[in-house]
Amino acid sequence: MGWQHFLTITELLSKEVNRKVTDDNRQEVVQEIQRLLGERSAIIQQLPQPQTNKEKEIVQTVMSLDLDINQKLEFLFNGLKVELRQMRRQKSSTQRYMNPYQSVSSFDGMFMDRKK
Repeated sequence: MGWQHFLTITELLSKEVNRKVTDDNRQEVVQEIQRLLGERSAIIQQLPQPQTNKEKEIVQTVMSLDLDINQKLEFLFNGLKVELRQMRRQKSSTQRYMNPYQSVSSFDGMFMDRKK
């Protein structure tokens, strides 16, 4: 496992983040991205400093791919955050529709005597 393997994993990750995400394949895409990121982080800790010109070229290629990967990941996870907010908002509005008097205080109209 060297720099070439690291480049291969990075290219696979780049293909995965550029894949079209739908409601049907979202979980699969996120799991594959997490797997590839974990594999990359394990490999990068074991890699030595680049020695040859070929290894230095690979590092430059990986760095250029990383820029694209980071942008796509940010876009993907911002989309997931928006959908999560929409689902929470929809759940809240559904609960208010099903039980419109839930937020009304239960102490409304109650008399409390304070004299002793």
